[in-house]
Amino acid sequence: MNRKITSTLFTFFLGVTLSFSQNSYNIPSETWSLEIDLDGFTIEKEGYYADSSMFQLSAVNEKTNMNLSIFIEKTDSKDDEKECRDYYWNKAKKSPLAKENVQKYESGNLAIVEHDTEKFNGQTLNFHSLNAYLAHNGYWMDVHISMIGYSKKDKVIFDEIMKSIVIKL
Repeated sequence: MNRKITSTLFTFFLGVTLSFSQNSYNIPSETWSLEIDLDGFTIEKEGYYADSSMFQLSAVNEKTNMNLSIFIEKTDSKDDEKECRDYYWNKAKKSPLAKENVQKYESGNLAIVEHDTEKFNGQTLNFHSLNAYLAHNGYWMDVHISMIGYSKKDKVIFDEIMKSIVIKL
């Protein structure tokens, strides 16, 4: 039986949602992993720094015109995902890209920042950006999702990706 049909039947009969397209990323010295559904995305760049203390991934979904990146970075801080968000957001605020409609909030184990940029260099972009931050075992993680040509109907796509982000122990 097709896995999607099976998943739909389990959801219908048992009231649970199963995801079969989770991608798993970890630091080689760690026993946990960051999992995220990248269905429809093409991975353009993926790799570790020479000392394996940092992982980076870049992906694009041409159908939805979305870009996604993942950073997993060793930190000396014992702070949580909110401190991680504050640290990286303070850096991001300094970029020349205008940040409108800024929203900071938490969802489960994610500390999130969302913002829009309507125009840049005189061109209308309707750019939407979301950063979901996590912290685990001395590592900070940043999952960045962005889209040019964003409209309110695209929120569901962002939400589905965010729901798929988990730390698997």
